[in-house]
Amino acid sequence: MNGEENHGGTRDLADRYREEERFDEAIELYLQLIEMNPGDESLTMSLAWAYNDSGKTERAIETLEGLLKKELQRRVFTGFAFDELVRIYREQENYGRLVDICEGAVKAQPDDPALLKTLGDSSLRGGKIERAIEVFEMLTGMEPDSAVPFCDLGNAHIAAGNFDEAEDAYDKALSIEPTEASSFYNRLGTAYHLAGVYERAEVAFKKSLNERFDQPLFHCNLGDVYIKMGRLDEAREAYKKAAEIDGSSRGAYHNRMGKTLAKEGHHLMAIEAFEGAIAEDPLNPFYYLSLTESCAAEGLDEKAREFYKKAQSLKVFS
Repeated sequence: MNGEENHGGTRDLADRYREEERFDEAIELYLQLIEMNPGDESLTMSLAWAYNDSGKTERAIETLEGLLKKELQRRVFTGFAFDELVRIYREQENYGRLVDICEGAVKAQPDDPALLKTLGDSSLRGGKIERAIEVFEMLTGMEPDSAVPFCDLGNAHIAAGNFDEAEDAYDKALSIEPTEASSFYNRLGTAYHLAGVYERAEVAFKKSLNERFDQPLFHCNLGDVYIKMGRLDEAREAYKKAAEIDGSSRGAYHNRMGKTLAKEGHHLMAIEAFEGAIAEDPLNPFYYLSLTESCAAEGLDEKAREFYKKAQSLKVFS
């Protein structure tokens, strides 16, 4: 009993060290505790967190992968180490390694839709498009009455350039949940936009607006596509409509338009948009910073300095 109480006290101390960011001391105690209690996987998880929080990410990964091997051997897959590894690899954008662990998890638990979903998403992000299509097709077979796998399948087909197949997948999603048509068209438009297929994105966003014209986000999304296509007057009108629908967010819409314009090199029009944002919210320092950057890009150095000083006066910097 005394030994158990001592272990509990040491565990509490290790946890406290980790909370206080005294990571080396916490790690030393966790290692001692694991040596005394090799079957306590919660200690191994805590050790991995301490490694990761202290910047020793590779040690954390090594620890978690050892724990994952044990998880995969069990009939019931808890997935604690798996979830942590997914989070770390996503943060690192290490999709190759992420796909590898997802493949291992799916091999051990082939009937788990959540694992297949993670594998499909990771494959898509990692450039393994055909594998993503295969996985999402499996999911549509496992969940034929769920619209989401069909949307995911459609997005994978878009990434592969299979636009007719993508439209068929989204049509299936719409047939399953027709009341979500506006959301699905917006999702389709977003996928086309990200793939650089702007004409199809325009069509999809217009369909979303035909379903729900009162959604300001849909107007902004259409405006972004117009900017990509160089149709700036139409972009201005789309953003104007968003601001009319949601007057409380006019400043945010002006700012979003300005940032999109600036990203495409349309700094003069971006300046106009940022000035509109400031007119709506003159105490937002970030609007002044955005305006500063576009003025500098146009060689308007005096104005850039003026707006930079204004941002400073609003305490955007510590």
